[in-house]
Amino acid sequence: MGFIRVGSLTLLAALSAALLTGCWSKFELPERAFVMGVALDQREDGKIEMLTQVYRPSSTEIGKSTSTVAESSVNVKTVDDTVMEAIRDIPIHLGRKAQWSHMRIIIVGEKLARSTNILQTLDLFYRDHEPRDNVSLMIANGKAAKLFEKKPMIEQTTSQQFLRTGESSYRNAAKTLDTTLIDLMLRMKSVQTDAALAYVYEDPKSKETFSAAGLALFKKGVMKSVLPASKVEGFLMLSNDYKAGVVEIRCPGTKLEKETAEVLSLHASLNPVVKGDDVSLGIRIQGQITINEMKCTKINTLQDEEAFVRKIEEAVKRQAAGTLDFLQKRQMDAIGLGNRIYRSDPKAWARLQSNWSSRFAAIPYDIRVKIKLISGGTISSKSMS
Repeated sequence: MGFIRVGSLTLLAALSAALLTGCWSKFELPERAFVMGVALDQREDGKIEMLTQVYRPSSTEIGKSTSTVAESSVNVKTVDDTVMEAIRDIPIHLGRKAQWSHMRIIIVGEKLARSTNILQTLDLFYRDHEPRDNVSLMIANGKAAKLFEKKPMIEQTTSQQFLRTGESSYRNAAKTLDTTLIDLMLRMKSVQTDAALAYVYEDPKSKETFSAAGLALFKKGVMKSVLPASKVEGFLMLSNDYKAGVVEIRCPGTKLEKETAEVLSLHASLNPVVKGDDVSLGIRIQGQITINEMKCTKINTLQDEEAFVRKIEEAVKRQAAGTLDFLQKRQMDAIGLGNRIYRSDPKAWARLQSNWSSRFAAIPYDIRVKIKLISGGTISSKSMS
C-alpha cells in the first residue's frame, strides 16, 4: 500500500510539472521589447516615419544596473507606407518583437495631423488587441520624433515625462487637456466631430525641455488650428473640464502688477436654446476661490470683499468669452455644443446640422458668473501670532 501511495504522488507531481509551461503567450521576456511611447511623422515623400521608444531593462545582477536615468530607453526609427509595416520593421533593428500593452503616449507630428484624418492614422492602435484605449494622445509642434530625443527631466523615460507633464498641465495649471485614444474615438463617432487634443512643443527658452500647453483643434479629423495656452482655461470652463487654476486681475493704473486667486472648484452649464432655425446660448459658471496675492486691494469690510469677488467674476467671464469668440471666428465647435443639441432635441439637430459650422459662428451668447470666496489666506492668523 505504501508503494502505491508513493507512486501516485510521484505521478501527480509529474503531471503538475508538465502543466507549468511559463508564459501563456509562448513568448519569453527576453523576446519582447516593451513600448513606452510612439512618435508619428510624415516625410516629404508621404511615407510614415515612426519613432518607437522602448524601455531598456536593467541588469539582472543584484546591486548593479546597466542603465542610468538617461539610458532607461532606446529609440528605434522605422519608415514605411503604413504604420503596420513600420511596426513590422522594428525587430530587424532591435532584435525583439514590440509589446504594446504598456504604451504610455502617442504623439503625432503637426504635418501629419494637418494632412491625414487622425482616426485613419491611429486606426491600427484602435484595432490591435495590445494597446490600451486610455493611451494619451498629443499633437507636436513640428516633428514629433524630435521631442522624443530630449532627456526626461525627472521621470525615467521621455514617454513617461510627456504623460506626467500633460496630466499636470491639465489638472494643476489648466493649460491643456488630457486626451486619450478612447476620448478621441467617442468624439469622432458623435454627430458633431470637432475636437481638441493636447499640444506639445519645444520650449523656446530652453531647447532641452518641452512644454504641454495649448490645444490642437480638429475638424473632420484633420487639424486646422491651435488654441493658445492663454485661452485653454476658458475652453476648460466651457467644456466643464476645469480642475484647478489661477485667475489674474490687473491692478488699476499699472501694466505689470496683478493680483491672483486660486480656483478651488468650478462648474459650468451650457444651455442652448433652439427656436426654429435660431440658436442662442446661455452659460452659467459657478466656482469657489481663495486669495493668493493681493497687491493693490484691501479687504476690510464685506463691501470690499464683494468688490474683489466681482473683479474675479469679470475675469472669469472674459476668459470664457475670449475662448468662445476664438472658436466662433474659426467655426470650430470643439466644446461640443452641437452634441448637446442632438441629445436634447434630435429633430432640431436634423435641421441644423447641414450648415452647423456657420451657425455655430453666429450664435449669440450670455455668460453669467457666480464666484464664492472661501478663504483670504492665512495672513490674519500670522499677524495675530
